[in-house]
Amino acid sequence: MQTTRIKICGIASVADAESAAAAGADLLGLIFAPTSPRRVERDLARQIVAATRGRCQTVGVFQDAPVEAINAVVAAVGCDFAQLHGRETAAMAGDIARPVIRAIIVTAEASEAEVAAWAMADNVAHLLFDRPKGATGAGWLSELGRLWAAAQATAIGRQSFLAGGLSPANVAEVVKRWRPFGVDVASGVESAPGRKDAERMRAFCRAVRGCGLSTASARGTRP
Repeated sequence: MQTTRIKICGIASVADAESAAAAGADLLGLIFAPTSPRRVERDLARQIVAATRGRCQTVGVFQDAPVEAINAVVAAVGCDFAQLHGRETAAMAGDIARPVIRAIIVTAEASEAEVAAWAMADNVAHLLFDRPKGATGAGWLSELGRLWAAAQATAIGRQSFLAGGLSPANVAEVVKRWRPFGVDVASGVESAPGRKDAERMRAFCRAVRGCGLSTASARGTRP
């Protein structure tokens, strides 16, 4: 058993990676999607991986990239996981050279069948449920409940991350309510897009650890 995993995404400097590792992050997200303000180049990503190896696992985040491009980047950089955040198909996962984290955007259009297909696909290690951009209020939470229940019926679904609007102020409540395998944060611990705030990262990790909840260890992760 282990405590809720913490993924800090959008790491864009070695200094921020070091601060995230010192704060207690388990995974660091390196974004390679070309339109993201948190995008990193391969050379910098390689430096981040080297600086935190043995302390944090690293996740290459992609959106609608071909399999060949994903495999080239994760091999060159040394990422532990590849996160798919676009219109990729579940059939692609088996061809990717690292265990896959599949992002599910929580909308009314997202189906339980889609969740099940990804949860049962070859080489998928985790699902990550993310709030749609611009979503506010409680409306999206009812959709999350529907999709979350479908995920929990599968082994991989029970190793799911929650993301979207998390911060040091609300993450403990989210962990206690949903008991996710892990939580994912980006803007909630930033002073500006792509620039992490060391104290906010520490506060976020303290809030998660303070919940005292444990989850089963995951397929595809190191002990």
